[in-house]
This record gives sequence, C-alpha cells and structure tokens, in this order.
Amino acid sequence: MKNVRNVVIAGLLAAGFTAASASAGTLTYQGVTFTSSWSGNVLSLEIDAAHPTGDWLTATTLGALQIKDIGSFDSVSLTSAPGDAINWAMSSNELTATGCDGGAHVGSSLCYSGTHVSLTDNMVFQFTFSGTNTDFTSPHLKVEMFNGAGGDKVGSLLSQNIPAAPVPEPDTYAMMFGGLAALAALARRRRDRA
Repeated sequence: MKNVRNVVIAGLLAAGFTAASASAGTLTYQGVTFTSSWSGNVLSLEIDAAHPTGDWLTATTLGALQIKDIGSFDSVSLTSAPGDAINWAMSSNELTATGCDGGAHVGSSLCYSGTHVSLTDNMVFQFTFSGTNTDFTSPHLKVEMFNGAGGDKVGSLLSQNIPAAPVPEPDTYAMMFGGLAALAALARRRRDRA
C-alpha cells in the first residue's frame, strides 16, 4: 500500500511540474496533430500524422513545411528531422501550392522542402536559431501533404497558427503543492519511526 501511495504522489508531482514548466502549443487539423515546443533558442515541431482525415485522407508523405510569425533571427539550422527530411533545403520564401517559391521573408520565416518523408506519428523536427528576437509562442505553420513520393499534392495547404498552451490553472499548482506536502508528511513519518 505504501508503494502505491508513493507512486501516486510521484505522479501528481510530475504532472504538476510538467504543467508548470510547459512551453508548448497544439493544433489538430484533418486528423493530424502538430505540437510546437521550445526551450531557449530551440524550437521543436512534433507531427502525429499516422491517420490523416478530410481532404488529407489519401496523404502518405510530407514534402514541405514553413514556420513564420516567430519574430526575427540571424540564422537557423534543422538539427533533427525524420528520415531524409534532415537533408531538406531551407529557403526564406513563402510556401505555396508549388513549394517554397513565394515571396521572401529573410530572417523571419523558414521553409524546408525536399525528398518526401512518410507520414507517421512522432515525426519530430527540431530547429536551432541564432539571434535574440525570436518569439515561439504562436508560430504560423504551413505544410504540404502528398500521395507518395511523386508530385501529387493532396488536399489543402495548411496555413494556421499553433496557439500557445494556456497558462496552468490554479488547481494545477494546488495539485503540485499538495503532492509536495504529502511527500513532506511521508518523510516526517519515516523519520519519526526511525
């Protein structure tokens, strides 16, 4: 029974600390979930795309993505990506229905494209920025889905902001502090028994 109580308390503490320190936002569009998170100058984008719906239903690959509305930066590098996406070419142009060939937004937008990668869950793209004027709280995301490795674009071109996660509610902090109090009481009880 004591072990169960310890596991429950540890879980409550972990949930409280995770909620209190989260820097993320989530957007779900046509069965695909996009989650942005950041720490310092590193922005991560996770795409869970194993089961697209709507006009992306027949999509099997991702061929391009753009991130903008992130403030300004001096440079950016793609430091982690699924499969061959790590070799995608970067452009400061706008992502259009035909690729990264729209107007340029140097220092405020990035567009990556290249060999298509298969849609799966847990596709993680990680971008490392230099510069001090970045703002990752609500990045604007554009993606192009395809049917296979060829040039058959599928469905609409997503173009939406990923809203920032809300500030944790007071009950989240209450749960975290309740867990801390329970751990303190448990430690005090153990000390008194010794």
